[in-house]
Amino acid sequence: MLRPFSLSTVLTAVFVLQIIFAVGLLGFLSFYLGNWAIALLSVGAIGSSVVVGLAVVNRVLQPLAQLRHAIQATAQGNWQTPLPVESMDELGQLAWAFNAMAAKLQDSFTELEHLNREMQRSERRWRQFLDGIPLGIAVYNREGTMVFASQQARVLLCLEDMPSVPSLSLEATCIAYRASTGQRYPTQELPITQALRGQPGWADDIELRPGNQPIPIEMATTPIFDQGGRVEYAIAAFQDITTRKQAQTLLADYNQILERQVADRTAALRQAEATQRIILGAIPDLLVRFSGDGVCLDVMNAGAVNLLADPSEQIGRPMAEVLPADMAAERMHYIQLALRTGQPQVYEYRFRTDGGWHYEEARIVPSGSDQVLAIVRDITERKQAEAELARQRQFLQNVIDSIPSIIVVKDREDRVQMANRASAALHGITPADMVGKFDTDFNPNVSIFEASQQRHIHQQVIDTQRPYQGEQEIINRAGARRWYQVVISPFQDASGTVNGVITNCIDITDRKGMETALKGANEKLERLATLDGLTHIPNRRRFDQYLSQEWQRMVREQQPLSLIMFDVDYFKPYNDSLGHQQGDEALIAIAAAANRAVKRAADLLARYGGEEFAVVLPNTRRTGAEIVAKALQKEIADLQLAHPQSPIGDYLTISIGIASVVPTAEQAPEDLIAAADAALYQAKRRGRDRYWIRLI
Repeated sequence: MLRPFSLSTVLTAVFVLQIIFAVGLLGFLSFYLGNWAIALLSVGAIGSSVVVGLAVVNRVLQPLAQLRHAIQATAQGNWQTPLPVESMDELGQLAWAFNAMAAKLQDSFTELEHLNREMQRSERRWRQFLDGIPLGIAVYNREGTMVFASQQARVLLCLEDMPSVPSLSLEATCIAYRASTGQRYPTQELPITQALRGQPGWADDIELRPGNQPIPIEMATTPIFDQGGRVEYAIAAFQDITTRKQAQTLLADYNQILERQVADRTAALRQAEATQRIILGAIPDLLVRFSGDGVCLDVMNAGAVNLLADPSEQIGRPMAEVLPADMAAERMHYIQLALRTGQPQVYEYRFRTDGGWHYEEARIVPSGSDQVLAIVRDITERKQAEAELARQRQFLQNVIDSIPSIIVVKDREDRVQMANRASAALHGITPADMVGKFDTDFNPNVSIFEASQQRHIHQQVIDTQRPYQGEQEIINRAGARRWYQVVISPFQDASGTVNGVITNCIDITDRKGMETALKGANEKLERLATLDGLTHIPNRRRFDQYLSQEWQRMVREQQPLSLIMFDVDYFKPYNDSLGHQQGDEALIAIAAAANRAVKRAADLLARYGGEEFAVVLPNTRRTGAEIVAKALQKEIADLQLAHPQSPIGDYLTISIGIASVVPTAEQAPEDLIAAADAALYQAKRRGRDRYWIRLI
């Protein structure tokens, strides 16, 4: 029955009833007994009892009131209100227990806030990382709904105007086509669908069409499993491979041309070598025995070597009488050398006939103490073939020299076997200066680490017989660095054996520069699109984006989100009296002052419209928002912008509305805006130059 009444009310009521009963009893006894001295003495006793009773009630109620105020302060986030412990009676023990509980709660909340800040910082870091890499990264949950998309992914998937968590289905976010066909890529065959089924996926025949421009895409996907072995997420990484496709096409054309030329020249060389082997292997051509002093002793000829004189005219005569003087002197020199050393001597010579230059090879072999056997072979055709081969090699060199891109052929040991003029010009040398050398031999600026990396790539191409392609920064011997599109392919000989690599490098330095400039221009345009032109703080568009983004994040994390909206008081009379130019300058000063009041990096100050501003405060409760509101009032008051037409003061002031909520999926950001706007209206209605708080 007494439960609805407070403890103080119950104690006071009991005490009053006791006093009334005592006074009534005393009056009854005094009236019937007629002893007024006893009555006066009783009145004094009752008065003393009243004083003592009130003191007792106050002694009981005062610690309870202190406990109530301390609990209320703790509920509002004020941890600096400990209860005084005056004695260790029941009330003192209660106060001591409350102080201990408040201290533990403060420690718990401090640790929780620290963990929340660390979690937010970590999330910002990995989001910035994923937005910074030149790959599109998209994450889907097991239901096929997109839960994250990096900046590059939103560009390629035409989702630029959506947040990083679009919450759309796979069919709505990945509209893909089969490359070069114009046909829609079936959703069930996409690599991301394979990942959702628990298997890694990869494809490079996908085409996306942002802005109706077809872009070839390479996509690799990976499933992420929960502890129960079920697919929880699927991650897709994809990139624009337009440049790679173009380079592959160009390289294929170059390879076809080179393969045809090499095949034609190789076939001609093989034919010439086969003919030469038949000629040289079939007959020894000419055998002549000479004495040590150069006298011809015998001549044997199968008819393949044209003799300068008939054998009958040579036998028994010195060679100086049969052969031209210079030819006879050279042969006599090798005869004496062979007899002196005991080793065969081989030399080549030529002489002119009616049919042109004639080439022969002579082998002088000792056949006794003072005799030698000269084996003479006609090598005219071989010399002609070698000349033709040299001409063909020069032709091939001229062909690759005419190619503007860098072409280098290396063997398995990474030595240069062939290089074109563009490759040599990179280092300021000739192709011949590169042949047979390592990169570090002619370019001292190539570090050991860079050379090791390059050898690793070459060995990988040789082992796998699969081309490598990528973008590399190459340094020349002058120390200058330029960017190249590099394609490294296995280099096969005529038998199909891979005995090296062929590297093709296309200079893309200008393109990289344009890409960097374009990226900077896009970033600048993005900043301009989200900044207010007058105050240079975020505009309404950026406010809407950020509020929606943080709303969704707070829904997931179940953390508080606060919104401050403030308006300049009586701004129209200010403009009318001082002019719009002065009004603009006042808005600029107010924006700068508000920026000083909003200190956290996660908080966003924006111009909401006209003279109205807004501040988004993630992970902030009502008490934190109130602190920011007071800081805003102070910073703007310190400006002391004179307002001659203000009915509430001499200087320009603001009215502030505050709203705070822990968002749920059933609510929307517009609910928070409406609450803050309603609080702003109440602040204006109650006299302006103040703030008002409204909770949802």
